[in-house]
Amino acid sequence: MSSVLLVGGCVDYFESDKERITIVDSTGEEIEINYPVENVVTLTSDSAEAVRALGAEDKVVGINDYMSGDFWGDLGEIDSVGNIFNPNPEEIASLEPKPDLVLTYTEYTEDLEDDLKPFGIDVVRLDFYKMDSIEEEIEILGEILDKEDEAEELLNFYNKHMDEVKELAGDINESEVKDVYIEGFEEWSTASTNESNYHQVVELVGANNIAGDRDRTYPTVSAEWVLDNNPDAMMKVVQDSSVLGYDVNCTENAEQMYNDIVDREGLSETDAVKNDELVLVSQNVLSTMQNNIGTLIMAEYLYPDVYEDIDPMEVHEEYLEDFHGIEYDGIWYYSK
Repeated sequence: MSSVLLVGGCVDYFESDKERITIVDSTGEEIEINYPVENVVTLTSDSAEAVRALGAEDKVVGINDYMSGDFWGDLGEIDSVGNIFNPNPEEIASLEPKPDLVLTYTEYTEDLEDDLKPFGIDVVRLDFYKMDSIEEEIEILGEILDKEDEAEELLNFYNKHMDEVKELAGDINESEVKDVYIEGFEEWSTASTNESNYHQVVELVGANNIAGDRDRTYPTVSAEWVLDNNPDAMMKVVQDSSVLGYDVNCTENAEQMYNDIVDREGLSETDAVKNDELVLVSQNVLSTMQNNIGTLIMAEYLYPDVYEDIDPMEVHEEYLEDFHGIEYDGIWYYSK
């Protein structure tokens, strides 16, 4: 007999019998797969993090090229089969044991399904970094891996702190709302629209993204534009894992990046820089499953009085220890 579980968002339903299930992934495609899935390839670091957070790392038989460093531990020692831009179908198919499915992003490698179909390997596209879909994706991954209880526990943890931020943001007076300039990896790249996690984080904590009304998700702006908008604060998103991240144990590189920004023509005259309202934040706590941690960091940084009872490091430590079995380490944000 089949059973049907209705869930919200991008995942419309989960239908199962004893050996096969039908799911709808984040592209809206219906996919029938073996149940429960025993062997998985995580073609993205985000999917690998999600699988380990549900306690199913023993099911991973192949990973992507980018999973190096202490954060990954034994998981990083599993055979690599390429990456989202250049996966190797033959290597995936030759893994022992043979994978049931490959987890990857909704975008990139559009031919992957066709490439793996001759080998009887399914492709499930779940992102695990977008704030709009992460809850539904964790839920469906729990169903796929027969880890429903673990998925519920993870979602309870995630929502507990996000709900707290949303509630406290209501205490911010309109006159106290700060205008924020969000800069991505490149100089003068910024985030706009609610399609960007960075924008959503800033808005969620009660601040205003000065580029929020621009058309493109990641437009390039000029120094003059930023100065004209004169933000109260600035968040720099850091991709470089030698500056911020799990394997970083000193602030030398972060301080250099900070000083370069402070000295940059066009930023040095803004209120954000004049008042030392500049914070560098690791991408890994903004555009991954850890985006709730990045939200807590920005909340505490922008409005320390409103969010005085929130300790991002404490929450982050709980996440890493309880859901990944690793000790808290690294430097994840930097300010003066």
